[in-house]
Amino acid sequence: MKATVYIKKVKESKEFKTFMKEDPKAYLCSLFFTRDFVEKRDDTQVDFYSPKTKMIISFKVGKEVERAPLGKKAETLTHKKFVPKPLKDTIKMDVDEMEPTLMDEMHNRGMTYSIEKILAFVNITDGEVIWNCTAFLKGLGLLQAHVEDKTETVLFMDKKSFFDLLRFTKGGASSGTGPALGPSKVQPGQVKIIDLGKKEDFVKKEKK
Repeated sequence: MKATVYIKKVKESKEFKTFMKEDPKAYLCSLFFTRDFVEKRDDTQVDFYSPKTKMIISFKVGKEVERAPLGKKAETLTHKKFVPKPLKDTIKMDVDEMEPTLMDEMHNRGMTYSIEKILAFVNITDGEVIWNCTAFLKGLGLLQAHVEDKTETVLFMDKKSFFDLLRFTKGGASSGTGPALGPSKVQPGQVKIIDLGKKEDFVKKEKK
């Protein structure tokens, strides 16, 4: 399903209209998707930044639209505050295109793994709409990739083992929020996951 469909559903909801009365200047800043092909479970979250409260307000999209009870601070992993870039609701790619897009690039690189689960975070990076994806591969492998929405091009791809993930978590990194990845260039190795299913632990390492 197109990302724009989820955005539209949120904007038409009673929860969102109430939120806009609280801060009419709030704007779309990011989206987060979980697609689990093994357990057949999908999660979708649409995020808006409130200039009034300087918080990110999330809406979970299912049969109904649910507003998260608490907002999240807009800050980087090292707790540096930032203002998220506005994300237009004209996103080109379909979230369901992520699996075939990643699979095609994997095959071009001689990888023959199957994808069991995808986490995708969409925001503005360097002025472009970028899908920051982490795929869980069959056999305890992790695939990290950045896909440009406009050209549907895979800008970066890197495969890691589950043990690389364990070594990263043992290094003492604390979790951050999905929208708090912060404005910086897309660099190889930046996207990391600490928890295997929570957006709150979808974090980005500081640029070296």
